[in-house]
Amino acid sequence: MIIALTNSKGGVGKSTIAVHLAVWLAEQGKKVALVDSDVQGSSSVWLGEAAPTLPQIRLHTPDDVLDQLPKLVHEYDHIVVDGPAGLSEVTRAILFVADLTLLPCGPSVLDLRAATDAIRVLRQVRTIRKGPPVALLVPNKLQVQYRLSQELLETAQSLGIPASKEMRLRQAYADAVGQGTVVWKLGTKSATDAAFEIKELFEEVMTYESRTTTTASDDRSPAHV
Repeated sequence: MIIALTNSKGGVGKSTIAVHLAVWLAEQGKKVALVDSDVQGSSSVWLGEAAPTLPQIRLHTPDDVLDQLPKLVHEYDHIVVDGPAGLSEVTRAILFVADLTLLPCGPSVLDLRAATDAIRVLRQVRTIRKGPPVALLVPNKLQVQYRLSQELLETAQSLGIPASKEMRLRQAYADAVGQGTVVWKLGTKSATDAAFEIKELFEEVMTYESRTTTTASDDRSPAHV
């Protein structure tokens, strides 16, 4: 299954979720590869420190994505794709081959606008593909005491795709990237809370695996896009 992290805005948590998801899946005994399509390469550098044995693949052009991702499906149980910021042709190419896309969204007005733009592109792709990819909005970096956080949760209900349980703004995620690891390998209280939260998200994500069908894999070839 190809799981893509996409959004039109940077700084919403795509790389954080991608790296943690790849490591978590590997710890579940899955054969996993991380595809880094962000020119900054943040997730591949981070994963190289957190789990050096996990394969990292850099695909930075639409042609590379459309040519290589469908082939990689036959080599791995799961491919986690960290998409670039912005609704570029690379992002569109990723959506054309993904089975599931996670859309992290922060609690600001700009984040909400970016999520709306990303969902618009997602709907266009779904129309062409006649179904896939399945999508899940991930409310991220929330702070309970701020009004915008509550507005994000309320807005998620009207965006036309389901929303996961929210993820909080936690220092542990910054600590994890700084130390080149994942939160459940840190020893702080914040890290323990973050580990519980993000693993709960991944368990929810895996319930969507059964909703992806062979239709998604059948239409991954460039001939269908």
